[in-house]
Amino acid sequence: MTVRRVPPVFSGASFVLAALGVLLAPAVAGLGHVLLGDRLALPPAAAAGLAISAAALWAAAGGAAAAAVGRRLAVLEIGVAALLLLVLELGPLARALPLLRGHGLAVAGWEAQGKLVLVLGLLLTAGLSATVAFIGATASYLLTGGGRFDASISYELFMARSHLRLSPRLLLALFGMVVTGVLPGLLVAGAWSARQAARERRAARRGEPFARQRLSPTLLMTLISIGGVVIGVMALVVVLSVMSGFEADLKRKILGVHAHGVVLKYGQNDFTEWRDVEQRVLRVPGVVAATPVLLSEVMLAAGQNLQGAALKGIDPATVGGATDLPRWVEEGKLAWLDHPADIPESVLARPPGGERAAAPARVLPGIMIGRELARQLRVFVGDTVNVVSPFGDLGPSGPQPKSRPFRVAAIFVSGMYEYDAKFAYLQLAEAQRFFGTGDSVTGLELRVTPVDEARFIMRRVLARLDGHPYRVKDWGEMNRNLFSALMMEKVVMAVILGCIVLVASFIIVATLIMLVLEKRREIAVLKSMGAGLPGIMKIFVAEGLVIGAIGTAFGLLLGWGICLLIDTVGIPLDPEIYYIDKLPVLMDPTQFALVALLAMALSYLATIYPASKAARLHAVEGLRGE
Repeated sequence: MTVRRVPPVFSGASFVLAALGVLLAPAVAGLGHVLLGDRLALPPAAAAGLAISAAALWAAAGGAAAAAVGRRLAVLEIGVAALLLLVLELGPLARALPLLRGHGLAVAGWEAQGKLVLVLGLLLTAGLSATVAFIGATASYLLTGGGRFDASISYELFMARSHLRLSPRLLLALFGMVVTGVLPGLLVAGAWSARQAARERRAARRGEPFARQRLSPTLLMTLISIGGVVIGVMALVVVLSVMSGFEADLKRKILGVHAHGVVLKYGQNDFTEWRDVEQRVLRVPGVVAATPVLLSEVMLAAGQNLQGAALKGIDPATVGGATDLPRWVEEGKLAWLDHPADIPESVLARPPGGERAAAPARVLPGIMIGRELARQLRVFVGDTVNVVSPFGDLGPSGPQPKSRPFRVAAIFVSGMYEYDAKFAYLQLAEAQRFFGTGDSVTGLELRVTPVDEARFIMRRVLARLDGHPYRVKDWGEMNRNLFSALMMEKVVMAVILGCIVLVASFIIVATLIMLVLEKRREIAVLKSMGAGLPGIMKIFVAEGLVIGAIGTAFGLLLGWGICLLIDTVGIPLDPEIYYIDKLPVLMDPTQFALVALLAMALSYLATIYPASKAARLHAVEGLRGE
């Protein structure tokens, strides 16, 4: 008689394979990002996506190999490997073993956010590595646990449909309940139950048989599980789309006022060869426009009102190619910076009779300011504003501030309060005369295409300029703190709302456990006919995946409909407070795909425990009551 060998509880060979998959997954992600992003110059999103995919495949392969060698799910081996990764990343050996922190860019960003964010990031890394490895291990066991490779699932799907008993009418009713709201759905269900009770009473008075339709507890739990997944996926999709809308609107406004990149020079007041540099930069592939700028901090005074501002000297003829500044002009004209004589007279400066005042002895140069700055100074187009610079001439008592009057030529509205209350613009030649810089500028602002590849295009610009003494910055680097905070907020919100899908996965666990208890006899019959552990597990895994797939599909459809409704109808906002007139929405297909992947992964993981319990049910126990 052949005795079947029982696999060990903890296998050393399985642990080694699991540790290789879990421990090296972060290193694969980091090395892949460096290779694809820095060496091959792929876009940041593409490089990050491919690097994370490579790390996930590595971890899944390690888990699959561990399950194949150990002939079991390798839960203990993967768990110990995840704990080891966490200890090594948080311990004193982390900096001595840079391979374990191959995701160095992410770790550096987490460290900049503080200790708490760093710890949470490392916990998330270890958890994701272990989770993906476990998914690979369970998939390997389901496919090869019977001693041969078996990828068939048609019979298991047939059994899942027969167990769940999900008719199209029930699914339509569930979807309608979620769409219209739980309370209206419960009212409809109550009305249907009252109608069934009335029909039963009429049949009893007539002496006629009546079979009342009832929902089995298992079917009710299945519908609740699907509803939970629908609500979780819908909430996650809608919130991420709204936050992406805010991020896209903020990005549009920032890139409207500022350029996509800037070329600077080490040192001060010696960038006099900017015209030659401009011609060289415009020959770089991806650079579509360039304009010179001169930047300095000043004070603006109008009457008794005094405000600090960042004063920019610009070329009105070329600034429209590098930025969207001409489109933001609300009052006046940008061209009046070049032609200050065309600036109209201020309404407040006109005499009561309406006659025009006498023309000034000399034409004052023009200045353009933001709407909020104009409100703080209480000035309009045509009014006079004094610009005070602390960098003036050297007098008997020390440095003397320099002051000069300008007339307001235009007022712009960028949609960002900080910009509208801080920035002012002069014609470049007037700014150079006021600051005494000669023909020097602060730098060149560039527009590139595509904008998401600004970092790599700016590197090509620096290479064309042969590096030192020139340096470059892209829009992401100049606004790193702001966009890092937005990304952190989006990730935290996604994790919090992902808990709704996690709760729904627990409901799937409870539903499948009820199915296991209800189908004990069928399980015993299958095992007595020779069905193996992987075959029994496939049935309940298929049932959980059916629940997750239906809930995910309905949730994505409902979330897309809500986002489309918000985008079409719009939720009005006060533009004086939020600087936008309605709630922005950006439906990103990548985010929809990631939410669907998350929901399906949690649904799959929720099936493992009930499926393993069903597979380990003894045939004698299932048939004992028969």
